[in-house]
Amino acid sequence: MININLLPPQLKMRRIAARRNASLLSICVLLVAAFGILAIIGQSLKSTVEAYLSTSKNAIEKETSVLTEDEELQDLALFVNDRSKETEKINDERVFWSQVIQELNNSVPVSVQFVNLTAKSSKTPNFILQGNTTTEREIIKFKEKLEASSFFKDVTFKSSNLTAGEKDTPGKLQFALEFNLENKKVDGITSEKKDIK
Repeated sequence: MININLLPPQLKMRRIAARRNASLLSICVLLVAAFGILAIIGQSLKSTVEAYLSTSKNAIEKETSVLTEDEELQDLALFVNDRSKETEKINDERVFWSQVIQELNNSVPVSVQFVNLTAKSSKTPNFILQGNTTTEREIIKFKEKLEASSFFKDVTFKSSNLTAGEKDTPGKLQFALEFNLENKKVDGITSEKKDIK
């Protein structure tokens, strides 16, 4: 088939130019439409991303507050634990003087009287006891009872002095003993003492 174009060349150029312009215009319209669609999609994605970021931010803040509470609880637990250890240390170092004095009282022979008792758990000797009795045998008996006690150790005889009595009364034997504390307390029974006669 043969095409014969009887249009003048100027008109032919205008038609080609008009087609080009129409093609360019349609491409521009398509591009504007595509940009519009992309902008709408971008807006919807932006709102979705903002909602996701807001949710994530809230979750992070919630987790941070939980972590802060956990850290506070952990600090409190460490504080309580330190106080507990300190309390145990104080209880281990604490002397139960009622048990010690009761044991000392249980060890005293009938004829021994205390004149002075100095007790310091932080100083050696822990105890300096001054007393009166009638015979040296009572002092020895008292010393042996203290040595047999689970509370006392290192019992040493420091001094003795005989004082003259009045007309009808015998003289008194003044003595001093030094000893240390072996146990600060005994759970249950106050001591395991041997009977010395």
